Amino acid sequence: MNRPERSGSFLPRALCLALLLPFLAACAGDPPPSTRPASVSFEARPALRIDIANVTTDSRFNSSGREPYVEHLHKVTPSTIARGWADARLVASGNRGTAVLTVLDGTVTQERLEKKGGLTGLFGDQLDTRLKARLKARLAVERPTPDGGLGTWSAEVDVTAERTVLESASLNERDAAYAALMQALAAKFDTELTAEVELSMEPVLR
Repeated sequence: MNRPERSGSFLPRALCLALLLPFLAACAGDPPPSTRPASVSFEARPALRIDIANVTTDSRFNSSGREPYVEHLHKVTPSTIARGWADARLVASGNRGTAVLTVLDGTVTQERLEKKGGLTGLFGDQLDTRLKARLKARLAVERPTPDGGLGTWSAEVDVTAERTVLESASLNERDAAYAALMQALAAKFDTELTAEVELSMEPVLR
């Protein structure tokens, strides 16, 4: 009984596959950038109950939409952080008066950093980008007084945060750096504005 001859193509195919795998992996490159925006929430923080009838937000800040400013490219921005803070933490618990949180500045800049020369620049993983964020806002409260006048109280903060990114960072890692920047800015804003409100608005806090 004659046995069929073994094909000699198996070994070359295996070798081709082994040679192709590194090439295919290199072509895959970094994963696509994350579509999830930076998440910032103040829902776990206690409410600031103010003896007024309503709370609103306003903005005097308009993004230029030009470099080096990049806040207009993101869903979560200093301005949205301020609005989220007002929605989550300010509670109107009276029947007269208003509270208005106004955003005065909400920029995020992206600065390209200068590279070092020499061996450090040739072989080292250098810092490539610096992100800077600023959030300046003022909370103003107005409420009629028992004598027919108008009582006013205000609290203003101006906070900043900064993050740097390595030149080797993937798109996902750059997204993560922006998310961390927004988290840091939100934490500073919450801490400092809460302290200012408790200090300057004690007469209208419940």
